[in-house]
Amino acid sequence: MPYMMDPLYDKKSNFVGWLIEHSNVFNNHLKWVAYINSNYVWAKKTRIWIGGLRGTNLLDRNGGIVAWSISGPVVGGLEIIKAPLDIGPPFLSVVPIIHEVPFNPGYASEPVGEWSKLTFAQWLKQR
Repeated sequence: MPYMMDPLYDKKSNFVGWLIEHSNVFNNHLKWVAYINSNYVWAKKTRIWIGGLRGTNLLDRNGGIVAWSISGPVVGGLEIIKAPLDIGPPFLSVVPIIHEVPFNPGYASEPVGEWSKLTFAQWLKQR
């Protein structure tokens, strides 16, 4: 069964990872780094709430866009006020197999909302 996989890019259009089935985030080395429940995102390693998901955009806690995909518009601005209840990471049945890096879109379109001040790596390491 094929997965719905969206390549993720930072604000400089650098490939940073994959959004898998709108429920898991893998970095560009296919390491599972975050999980999503009800459009809230937690870092897998620390189990700390780090932001949200809007469409195919990963957002920081203030609604700034950390990573985006060519699969939809670049939209942020969803203000997240407090951390939701963490139910823990889901059981990951299969790690995706990807044979090549996706093409670079060249540039990010002008976002609706603000870019995050955090890089993808800083976003994942939040405390």
